[in-house]
Amino acid sequence: MLIVLILVVLACAYWAYWMTNVQKIEKATASLPTLPGLPLLGNATLFIGNTQKILANLKKIADLAYLHKGAAKIWLGPKLYVAVGNPEDSQVILENCLDKDAVYRFLRPWLGYGLFVAPLELWKSHRKVMRSVFNNKVVEEYVEVIAEQADVLVKQLNKKTDTGDFDVLKFVTACTLDIVFETAMGERMDVQHSPDTPYLRARHSVMTILNMRFFKVWLQPDCLFNLTSYAKEHNDSIKLTHQFTDEVVKKKRVEYEKNKHNNNTDGKLKAVLDLLFGREIEFTDEQLREHIDSITIAGNDTTALTIAYTLMLLGQHKDVQDKVILEQKSIFGDSKRGANKEDIPQMFYLERVIKESMRLYTVVPIIARNIDKDTYLPVADVTLPAGTGCVVGAFAMHRAKSVWGPDADEFDPDRFLPERSLDRHRAAFLPFSYGSRNCIGRNYGMLIMKSILSTIIRSYKIDADEVGPLKMELLLFPIRGHQVRISKRD
Repeated sequence: MLIVLILVVLACAYWAYWMTNVQKIEKATASLPTLPGLPLLGNATLFIGNTQKILANLKKIADLAYLHKGAAKIWLGPKLYVAVGNPEDSQVILENCLDKDAVYRFLRPWLGYGLFVAPLELWKSHRKVMRSVFNNKVVEEYVEVIAEQADVLVKQLNKKTDTGDFDVLKFVTACTLDIVFETAMGERMDVQHSPDTPYLRARHSVMTILNMRFFKVWLQPDCLFNLTSYAKEHNDSIKLTHQFTDEVVKKKRVEYEKNKHNNNTDGKLKAVLDLLFGREIEFTDEQLREHIDSITIAGNDTTALTIAYTLMLLGQHKDVQDKVILEQKSIFGDSKRGANKEDIPQMFYLERVIKESMRLYTVVPIIARNIDKDTYLPVADVTLPAGTGCVVGAFAMHRAKSVWGPDADEFDPDRFLPERSLDRHRAAFLPFSYGSRNCIGRNYGMLIMKSILSTIIRSYKIDADEVGPLKMELLLFPIRGHQVRISKRD
């Protein structure tokens, strides 16, 4: 009886503390609009249902935000999130609030403290080292690997020539995985010829479960999640992916120790993992695994998705496809050789096409940051209290007519011409985030995207219908997949 009484007292004390905190935050953000909610749950019911419905509800929040200078608020249980959709306030958040929101903690069992989800102080020290590894000079050394795997992709696509619609994403993902594994780890996986492996199945399983935890509030507390059947599948799959990377790290550690006093590298390509040994920070094997997993997991799918969306858009807009092939012919003539580091910078129009694809189909639709100090948003004219969360709606902002003009929903690569970009706010375009915690692999990703698209477009004519309705599963996907049709290019 005494234990029950103590529990009741503690529960009441917590309730009183929670209500006091909620009222304080509610008062500070009273000027922001919100959608109707429920006691205790707040707006959590917006994230019940399938992924298409969740994305539709996110659009409702974005529409509400634009009624109030691009900001609105939602309560997920006791946690307040402010959704921001204008460039000025987004810049304030992304430049000043560098700590990732608590929701990213669900990635920690998988990615540990890799750069993508690292706490702020650890991120500051590790990013400096990682930036030196991802400089342009290093990244350009990977062009031969990229070109070789792009050539394999073209051969794999040949079986789909003149066969009607097919989902191109699975072909592109296999190619980018082969590229990322070889350039990040120095390991040849040959995913393009052997796509069904235990590692890849485990990887897919973890991502599916993580998506549920991100958007289903009742699965977020560990005590509840661990009672479900998903917990064991989640843990076993993570263990399998870690085991693979750990083995590679140990092997590379032995090679490094053996050869660290030998300057003769025999012209062998140095993968990212090779370059992380012997730095000013002596990374442990666990830290190396976390950084490499962050690259191969967080970076790969975003790159593959952007390529797939771009192919669909080229298939819908034949005039743009014609301009792309004309530029490619000016660089390569009739040659089908892979792109080298001299070719890539000449692909000005293709780069504009990729950027417009990333604007219309932002594969990372939202960016969530923790507000670790009271932060004033000048456009919304509100101070966000420390302890709240902020969601920057990149997808919504990329289609906002107030930012991109009345034709914001139209596909127009020339909107990224230098002269048309001069007056655009620097934080209006966020495919790689913004500020000092932006995507460290953006040049690496652009190199892969240009090279693969160049190789495909010189080999095949692309045809596609509208992308159609979308869904959100951590990343942005079309409901019916990335359907295209291809035929041989004369």
